[in-house]
Amino acid sequence: MSRDEALMARALEVARGALEAGEPPFGALVAAPDGTIVAEATDEVNAQRDFTWHAEVGAVRRACAAVGPDLEGYTLYTTVEPCPMCFTAAWLARVSRIVFGCTMAEVTEATGGAQRELAVPAQWMNEKSGAPLELVGGVLDDQCLALFARA
Repeated sequence: MSRDEALMARALEVARGALEAGEPPFGALVAAPDGTIVAEATDEVNAQRDFTWHAEVGAVRRACAAVGPDLEGYTLYTTVEPCPMCFTAAWLARVSRIVFGCTMAEVTEATGGAQRELAVPAQWMNEKSGAPLELVGGVLDDQCLALFARA
């Protein structure tokens, strides 16, 4: 199992915890260049009564609190392709890589549109950013998408 797969497996565990807590099954973590996890988060939109409480934003916030506002060299792992808000949070923090599982389009299709999100692909945002980061999709994608069958 590669490092990306191992860290995505941990993000999947985090997402399963969100589902058990009555939240949408999104999990994210930020890893240091050596692979050490510095922050984890889930969606907390129901608990916080705030639709901006996405897993990726939470993980980036916690990582910045732990190591400072510059996450150059760090990787954001997320079970689902980041939405525009989440991509921007990672990009502003200078995350070097984003590794995700399934696409938001796949989630939208699997949930019949119940999981609502802006249909803006991360690749498009990355290309338009002016300072693209490394973007890797499809890591353990079937397992990530399967969470939405249970949601």
